[in-house]
Amino acid sequence: MKNIGMKLVAVALTFAASATPALAGKGGSNGKIVDAVRSGSVDAIIAEVERAEGLICEDCVQTMINLTEDDRLEVREVAAWWFAKRPGTKNIMVSQMKDDLKLGDGKHVRNAADFVGYVREYTALPELRAAMARGLDTEAKLAIVRAVGYMAHLDGNGILKTAMADGDAKVRAAAATAWRDVLGQVDAQPVVALLGDADANVRAQAAIVVGAYGEAGARATLEILVTSDADAYVRRNAAWALGKIGSAQSTQALTTATQDKSGLVSGYAKAALASLK
Repeated sequence: MKNIGMKLVAVALTFAASATPALAGKGGSNGKIVDAVRSGSVDAIIAEVERAEGLICEDCVQTMINLTEDDRLEVREVAAWWFAKRPGTKNIMVSQMKDDLKLGDGKHVRNAADFVGYVREYTALPELRAAMARGLDTEAKLAIVRAVGYMAHLDGNGILKTAMADGDAKVRAAAATAWRDVLGQVDAQPVVALLGDADANVRAQAAIVVGAYGEAGARATLEILVTSDADAYVRRNAAWALGKIGSAQSTQALTTATQDKSGLVSGYAKAALASLK
């Protein structure tokens, strides 16, 4: 990505030529950011980048490009935040990130997905969709799902449905959680199938999502989970979800669950029973 550095610098300098002194940085400098990077401290990097929020700085551009490629998510995100404050340079970065989503390896796709997701670049959804279908590594796919969650746009639903069928349980669980965060979502029907997932964490996350949407079609499966799932967190979440759905038909299952050996499960089951219609 370093090949776009000169173009970004040109945009930054054009902006600087028309800027007023009021747009100067708040005590930040490229040198301080570089020193923070050398320290290895994520907190120090974030602090110095935030201090340079309004800084007009030619040297900063390449430094910030490098930070979008850092292996630490928090660092990549603060770099994206810095570019988001500069629409001209951000748009050039978005163009490069879309290319990386199309052609890059797993690491480049991870970095690109985190960038377009954090700056909420909805026009990158087609590239994210194509990248999800490319059979990349787990880290890249998690970044794609994370980006869709950040954007919270209904047009990302297709990506999340694909992710829910992924072979990696982490990706399936992340997709279920992201589904809940999409604005304007009307139901959680695609998540219901994950209640029968082989992975306990996926089942637990799915129970939270279908409960949050009061997904009545999940009731029968949740009643089975709350009484017989081997994982206590799944049983607890199933009890909570049944309370949110609020059907009197769940009375028997929840009554049984009040005798669960886990106090956490029994407590949630009692609360859910009290909320039934």
